[in-house]
Amino acid sequence: MKLKKSAKRGLWVIGISVLAIFVLYVFVGTPSFDHAEAEEYLENEIAWTNEGGVVTDAFKVYGGNEEEIYVWYAFEEFITEQNDIGGGASIAVKLIIEDGIVIDHQIPEDGSLYTESMKELFPFHVRWRMPQAMPLSLEKAIALEQAKLLAAFEEEQNQDE
Repeated sequence: MKLKKSAKRGLWVIGISVLAIFVLYVFVGTPSFDHAEAEEYLENEIAWTNEGGVVTDAFKVYGGNEEEIYVWYAFEEFITEQNDIGGGASIAVKLIIEDGIVIDHQIPEDGSLYTESMKELFPFHVRWRMPQAMPLSLEKAIALEQAKLLAAFEEEQNQDE
C-alpha cells in the first residue's frame, strides 16, 4: 500500500517532533541541587502569609544548568482553623545556584513587561515547556499538603475534647 505524499510528510513531521522532544528531555538536563534546601529557600524568600496561616507550596523543575535552575513555584497560605486559603501565587522562578545551593532568584516582571522579562530570564526550550498557569501537579501537591494539615488539626481537636 502506497501512502500519499501529504501523508508521508505528515509522518515525517510527527517523527521529527517526537525526536526533538526526546532530545530536549534527554540532553537538556537538570543540574544536581539540594531539593529540600531549594524548597526552604522558596518558602522563605518568595512565599508570604497575611493571616497567620501556614505556607503550603510545591515547585516543578523545567530545566537548568550548573548556575541556574528554572522552576514553576506555587504556594498558598492555608488557614487550618478555618479550612480556608488566605492568599497565594503561582510564578516562574529562575533560581541562581552555587555549589548546589540556591543563593538568589529572579522572577518575571508584572503586567506588560511579563512577556519580555520571561524571554530574558528563561531560554526558549524552558519557556516552551512552562505552562501559562499553575500546573495541575502543583495544585494536587498543595491540596495534599493542605489535607494532611487539616487531618492533623482535626485529630488534635478530637484529642482535646
